[in-house]
Amino acid sequence: MKKLILILMSLLVFSGMVLAQAAPDPTRLSVGARYLGMGKAFVGLADDVGSLYLNPAGLANINRWQATSMQGKLLEEFNYVNFSGVYPTNYGNFGLGLSDARIGGAPVTREKAGSDPDDPIYEVDPNYPEGMAYVNDVFIVSYANKLEKLFERVAFTRDWTQRMPWLKTMSVGANLKIFSTSITGNGITQGGATGTEMDLAMHAKPLKYLSVGANLQNALPKSMGGKLVYQSGWEESYPAVLKIGTALNVLSPDDDGLRALGLHRAKLLLDLDWEPMRPLVPIITHLGVEWMPLDLVALRVGVDQDMVGPGTTASNLTAGVGVYYRGFRFDYAYHQFAGAPGVDNHFFSLSYGIFIEKKAREYVRIISPADMLITRENKILLRAEILDPEVAEARIQGRAIKLAAKSNTFEADVPLEITGKNTVWVEVFDKSGKFLQAKKVRALKLMAYPDVKAPYWATEQVSYIGTLGIIKGYPDGNFKPEGNITRAEMSALLIRTKTSGEAGVPAATLQLFKDVGLTHWAVKYINLAAKTGIVKGYPDGTFKPGANITRAEGLAMVSRFGSVKELKAIKSDFADVPPTHWAYPIVSGAFTEGMLGHFANKPFQPEKKLTRSEAVEILYRSSPVKGLVADLNNFERGYEVASPSQKGTTPTAGAPSAPVPKPKAPGK
Repeated sequence: MKKLILILMSLLVFSGMVLAQAAPDPTRLSVGARYLGMGKAFVGLADDVGSLYLNPAGLANINRWQATSMQGKLLEEFNYVNFSGVYPTNYGNFGLGLSDARIGGAPVTREKAGSDPDDPIYEVDPNYPEGMAYVNDVFIVSYANKLEKLFERVAFTRDWTQRMPWLKTMSVGANLKIFSTSITGNGITQGGATGTEMDLAMHAKPLKYLSVGANLQNALPKSMGGKLVYQSGWEESYPAVLKIGTALNVLSPDDDGLRALGLHRAKLLLDLDWEPMRPLVPIITHLGVEWMPLDLVALRVGVDQDMVGPGTTASNLTAGVGVYYRGFRFDYAYHQFAGAPGVDNHFFSLSYGIFIEKKAREYVRIISPADMLITRENKILLRAEILDPEVAEARIQGRAIKLAAKSNTFEADVPLEITGKNTVWVEVFDKSGKFLQAKKVRALKLMAYPDVKAPYWATEQVSYIGTLGIIKGYPDGNFKPEGNITRAEMSALLIRTKTSGEAGVPAATLQLFKDVGLTHWAVKYINLAAKTGIVKGYPDGTFKPGANITRAEGLAMVSRFGSVKELKAIKSDFADVPPTHWAYPIVSGAFTEGMLGHFANKPFQPEKKLTRSEAVEILYRSSPVKGLVADLNNFERGYEVASPSQKGTTPTAGAPSAPVPKPKAPGK
């Protein structure tokens, strides 16, 4: 027993202090019974409130409040207790934790005279009869959030998450840790100390069956306050530890495992700890397995390595069990320590808010095309896979699809019925005709023209403007992108954009220009454009509706339409538009707004006739049209939300995002 006390004081009072001035952190062990039973491997999994200790980024994945506590004794003498909780909000998830490690009344021992130096016997030192007590506490404040939610208003985040969808699963988190330590007894003075530190962490799920995590514990340098300061002025730093981990879902009844075996769930966990500032400390490995044969019970085993000397590690075997019941979970862990063989170490945890999340049963999967498709084709080839033998019938858009007897896949050509937003539904049914599941593909069909195809420079712009119904093609189906555009046509397309179609354009009752009579096809557009300051006539009272518009005139109209500021003091970047030119402030303002990218690095040629594709390009870059295009690209609005069987009606495609006005004249 006396030898045990010495072991306690050396292993625990100064736990982790392999090098000088290394402050002890109670969370090296006081993390929770579930995680101790799995060899303390949890950084990659991080799926409950225990993430607060091992990977705070995992707290972002929790959707309801959770709380947990742990109590246990190490080496029969050292008491560990912790309490922690997490609370989700619209602004991220917040956590609080308290970890306490202590020993009281530990006698001071000395080596008994005459004992074998290779196997010494220890006795209580009569010079220090009072004994000693040691307390080490840490209070933790945590914050975690999804990376996508933190930067949801930043454009580049949307771009990256579209390229790499797994980024949507990434979360980040941090801990602020406040330490309080004291050693008392036998006349010790100034044995109290306080300190601060910080953890920085991330978590992601690059594959449905694989999650990864990293946690830089004690990331705050000593120079920035990451230290423990005693009342005597003595300082100790907290060693930085980079913890990385992976979690592999080997078995799962849902679609997030490598294999399915009834209700079995099995996870394989691997963590590595590296202390970059302490070269004598080797890389430490944590290995764990959690197996749930039922949703009520979990069995755990693991290997928790620890350092027993400079560059030397020992492997501690661990095991545990967890029992789930109505949101409660009771966990027990047994943990060996190589430095104290034969001594049992037991830890217990009680948690609330822990529920086994069950995913809906999957019957069908759409193989291709991917959801949120943007296309100019009139139809798509849809391929799907039957995932459950209970499926006996499949329908696409309400039409039955013949299923091959020896194949679990099927395909069909599906027409996209409208230009704009379409929803294509795949439904499956059992032998009795009972509806089982529906999956959908949302497809944005853009307007296509035979004479505007990639790699033509304005293919995208023309397709979007045509889909929005702002500018029309000709009766033969062509767009004629290099054709010129008249002042009347320009007025019409700007007013259609402004009023979202024909319905918002009032009929003309007055003749504002001598050459635009009340019977002219564009009189209502021209009148409204003039009243709103988008267009202006000539000094002689004419408008010249049939005149081909110049680049400068067209840009002036679009700039007024988009409320672009005229800038006289800003360089326009076009040498052929000098400050004396009437359109110089307009060109400068539009260039600053990013509307003239197509014309950059070459003469602007302000008097050159504006082509239809150039008019579309300028309009496409204006603020009002950017908003319409963004709405068109929004796959969360304008699509069907219920399948044909769920609605009980004949299927229809999603409505276009903006009304498509009927042309009054060819090419107008």
